[in-house]
Amino acid sequence: FAKCRKGNEMSKKSMIAGAMLAAMTACAYAMPALAVNATPVTVELWNKADGSQGMTLSTDHVKAGKVDFEVKNASTNMVHEFLIYRTDMTFEQFPIDPQNPAVVDEGKLKGAKELSSDLDPGKSGKLVMDLKPGRYVVFCNQPGHFAGGMHMVLTVSK
Repeated sequence: FAKCRKGNEMSKKSMIAGAMLAAMTACAYAMPALAVNATPVTVELWNKADGSQGMTLSTDHVKAGKVDFEVKNASTNMVHEFLIYRTDMTFEQFPIDPQNPAVVDEGKLKGAKELSSDLDPGKSGKLVMDLKPGRYVVFCNQPGHFAGGMHMVLTVSK
């Protein structure tokens, strides 16, 4: 009788352990899906042989929250960068760097964010941000690129 009782207790413990393992495994697979939940925005930075340059966004409107910017430098011969700044300024109102009039004065753009590094031709980068509702300008600030048209507006709604 003692052996049967001990066997039943072990069997119950094994069943509980198995159920717990199954629950933990299910949670482990579900957690990345919950954690990611960011709105993807694909950004292509480009320039053409005729000297024109620009950027293309997969969307120019997103809902507030986590946004995953997947940025690709589609150029074959130019370095580009990606910055984002929440502002109501027009493009013409952006401050120009007095030391280097070919670029925007990033020091005057408090709160601007950018990729961790510039992108060589063909390279990609990722920037994940938690955006609040508002108007944002995304742009490249390599010399002459902002003035050359590498900027767009991204609207973030509630």
